[in-house]
Amino acid sequence: MKYFFTLWIVSFFFIYFLTECASISPPGGGPRDTIPPVLIKSIPEQKSLNFSGNSVSLVYDEYLKIENLTKQLIITPIIQDEYEQKIRRNSIEIIFPEPFKDSTTYTFNFQDAIQDITEGNVTEDNVLAFSTGDYIDSLYINGKVVDLFSNDPVEDILVCLYPFDDTLDIFNSPPIYLTKTDEEGKYLIENIKNGIYRLYAYDDVNSNLNCDMPREMFGFSSDTIVLNGNIDSVFMQVLSLDMRAIEIQRAGPAGKYFEIKTNKGLVDYSIQPIDTTVILYHNFWSDNKTIRFYNTLQTSDSIEFVFEASDSLENIFIDTLYLKFVESKREKDEFSFSVVPKDNSKITDRFEGTLKFNKPITLIDFDSIYFEYDSITFQYMHDSLPYTLNEKKDKLTFQMDLFYSSYLESLAQSDTATRTTVEEGDRGQRGGSPASPGSRNPKLKLHFGKYAFVTADGDSSAQRVLEYQKLRPENFGTIKGNVYSDYDSFIIQLINSRNEVIQEIQNAKQYTFNLVSAGDYFIRVFIDNNNNGKWDPGNIFMNIEPEGIYFFPEEITIRANWELTDINLQF
Repeated sequence: MKYFFTLWIVSFFFIYFLTECASISPPGGGPRDTIPPVLIKSIPEQKSLNFSGNSVSLVYDEYLKIENLTKQLIITPIIQDEYEQKIRRNSIEIIFPEPFKDSTTYTFNFQDAIQDITEGNVTEDNVLAFSTGDYIDSLYINGKVVDLFSNDPVEDILVCLYPFDDTLDIFNSPPIYLTKTDEEGKYLIENIKNGIYRLYAYDDVNSNLNCDMPREMFGFSSDTIVLNGNIDSVFMQVLSLDMRAIEIQRAGPAGKYFEIKTNKGLVDYSIQPIDTTVILYHNFWSDNKTIRFYNTLQTSDSIEFVFEASDSLENIFIDTLYLKFVESKREKDEFSFSVVPKDNSKITDRFEGTLKFNKPITLIDFDSIYFEYDSITFQYMHDSLPYTLNEKKDKLTFQMDLFYSSYLESLAQSDTATRTTVEEGDRGQRGGSPASPGSRNPKLKLHFGKYAFVTADGDSSAQRVLEYQKLRPENFGTIKGNVYSDYDSFIIQLINSRNEVIQEIQNAKQYTFNLVSAGDYFIRVFIDNNNNGKWDPGNIFMNIEPEGIYFFPEEITIRANWELTDINLQF
């Protein structure tokens, strides 16, 4: 009996607690909270005047979550002093070590930092403006920032103003007024004091309020910004550009080689030995910052030479250096080369080949380079054909007129004759029928025999075979149009969605892109404003903006056997 009584008591309390626990749970479901926190009080109040103090506080109608305040909060004019954050359930206070400056309009833009704690809804009351004087500065400037080379809007780019008569800029000091672009590349700087400014934009990746070349892209307006009224729609373009002067970081032995390493990419360089009888082999190695020399000398003495280098901004560096090789057990780097057109490409009878070698070439065996049509039909490249080996001897270009089309036609005629013979003969014989006329399209093979190329490093090429097929124009499309422009010097580029250049044409008032594969494309034009024969990227230190780039406003879709005409360009 006692046992049953105890069991009854235990069961009673178990059911009781189970029921109680269930009763205090909130009901499931219900509408999702989409309402952001609402500002109910601020100190100072919005647009207030003659404020004195050293702190700003905001109170909202619900519990808050603060996301990355130090990166999100933008204060203008900028305050460089570190501030203290006091975050409570539904309020936030920003405390500075010093009072705000007299007679100054301040704007606190919290962007997406203040959110509700449940759903992360961002407050719409995220900008607070007030003045320590007796009026609010109310001027503004707005516009858009795009990538110079793609014309795509750039998000989270810092747009800022500096006093015009100051030596400060984005490379050495924080700005006075600043904001960030939105997902459409648009920006707005408000509550600016009447004055004359310079306008910049840069990608402040490390949040140090300085533009760090070459890691961070930048742009600027060469026009003076005179703010005595509001300014709308100031368009800016940003690009990555290394404006630093050329410097040698290292010049010395590197294993079996001698190398010069510079601090930035070079466009070109030259090597002039003081002793003009000395021949030096050298080229860019792995990138345009490293120049490698190869030991073909018969002496262990140092060689004096003049090194001259240039970059994309036409900066020139000249110095006299000394070259000396040392003994090394390190293995030499493997020899390799690339070929354009690439393996398995489609080609025409006018074959234009480009070979790029990772080491300078000292010998070419033209008898080892030939096209194979079939087991008994060959076409050899020979040194009387038009070819060019560049000064550094690491790039070979050549042209050959092939008989690939006539060869395929002869095969088709042979197939037709064979088919006719079979049809007129015994149809009951065993075996498959011959191919139909024109159905055969055997691949053309380009052979590079063993030892076809010998390098300054003493090694040679291995055997290599590439295969090509006949390019059939009916499988491609054409784009053509007229150019309406007062500029005489420009480059028209057909680019794909990855901004890769497919074809380009220079200075053509009537242009045509032939043999365009099916796909979507854009047209970009680099404008040579100063007619110096090339496009110039500008110079921020000389207040020279990049030369113009025009984009055809529509995407162009091409299909096989299509011809698009009247794709006219006006710039």
